[in-house]
Amino acid sequence: MAKVAVVGGGVAGLACAWRLVRAGHEVVVLERERVPGGRMRSERVETSRGVFVVDRGAQFVASGYRNLLQAAATLGIAPKLHAVGRADNAILRDGRLHPGDYGSPLAFLRSRLVSGRAKLRLPRLVAEIALRRRQLDPWRPERAAAIDRESLADGLTRLVGAEAMEYLLAPAFSSTFDADPEDHSLAFALLTARLVLGGFRLLAFDGGIGLLTRALAAQLPVRTGCEVTSVETSASGARIALRCDGREEMLAADAAVVALPGSLVGGVVASLTPEEKSFFAAVRYVRGMVCFLMTDRAPATLPWYGVAFPRREGVGLYGLAVDHWKPGVAPAGAGLLNAALTATAAERLRDAPDDAVVAHVVESLARTPVGRLEPIANAVHRWDPMLPLFPAGHLARLAAFHARRDRSPRLAFAGDYLIGPYTEMALTSGMRAATEIAAAA
Repeated sequence: MAKVAVVGGGVAGLACAWRLVRAGHEVVVLERERVPGGRMRSERVETSRGVFVVDRGAQFVASGYRNLLQAAATLGIAPKLHAVGRADNAILRDGRLHPGDYGSPLAFLRSRLVSGRAKLRLPRLVAEIALRRRQLDPWRPERAAAIDRESLADGLTRLVGAEAMEYLLAPAFSSTFDADPEDHSLAFALLTARLVLGGFRLLAFDGGIGLLTRALAAQLPVRTGCEVTSVETSASGARIALRCDGREEMLAADAAVVALPGSLVGGVVASLTPEEKSFFAAVRYVRGMVCFLMTDRAPATLPWYGVAFPRREGVGLYGLAVDHWKPGVAPAGAGLLNAALTATAAERLRDAPDDAVVAHVVESLARTPVGRLEPIANAVHRWDPMLPLFPAGHLARLAAFHARRDRSPRLAFAGDYLIGPYTEMALTSGMRAATEIAAAA
């Protein structure tokens, strides 16, 4: 059996290491932070009202996440998964929050969010998904490379018109992926729609989504506080240079898996082939900022799980997640809110103190029907990188990357940029990397 070094202790790296260990391989996970989990980590915040649990990155699990749910069952934590208390949403338009729970055609027809003319064009999107069905496999997005030619903004405007794009569809994507509609492709939108149609009931782990990464890490040898500075591989094995608690080390292994954000890979792996270098140089990520507000009481103005803010409303936020509807994350009756800043606002406040970020969020929400909130505590997270972008052309580059003949020996890659910006896809990429490296080592 092989000795494998896994660089990165997020869900992709942990899932990869877990599968390798279960197959009998010797593994070590190298994680820069003091706590593994990456963007799938939960933190406890002590307040005068009690303990809140903040999910730093990923917020929920969907019922269609087949590999993640199977892993949870194997780890014995599936009984901790529960439905989110409220899973519906609302979208702001002209100063009013319009409920977005369109479970029935009649409810959608009654909605005043978009005009009747806009509603009549929406079946074109359904027809597009049906037409491209064979190419739209959310677990194999590269199969949609041939239709990856236009941005989400341009494609949706062409199909359903500007009104439905700006006030119905783009807000849903922007509030989920913290990006503008020009930053993703129509093909990505169709893949996401196909994933949602396959089962998207919202679930959450009791006490925070970080339960999954904690359960994985508990079964693995993880070295935290170790920053990998260089990875080199050859036909004979891998050499990893790292810095742990200020000490330089060199680790030898039979093979390596790099489970870092794609935009960071080129700066760490010295032995990339020209094709690999070209691919990683083009991978882009959101530079995001998220602000959590904890309140003494749950706001009565928020009977939904999510609220999306169309950019034409000028709020300065993509969306708001009402996290206290998740099990075990807030004291009874208290409020826990998670606001995602727009790219423009995040860049403007990138180096500002946390108080300025909180003030931006509070003032922005005060201009909406949510009203003025009075947080008793807060937490601000600045992510760079945050979530991978899937702009027009990325799927073609991804297909070429998977089909490349010139590969770095004894080296595999894992991360959500390889499949999609969801925890399911990050975990799946790790499992695939484990299968690949086990065959190569």
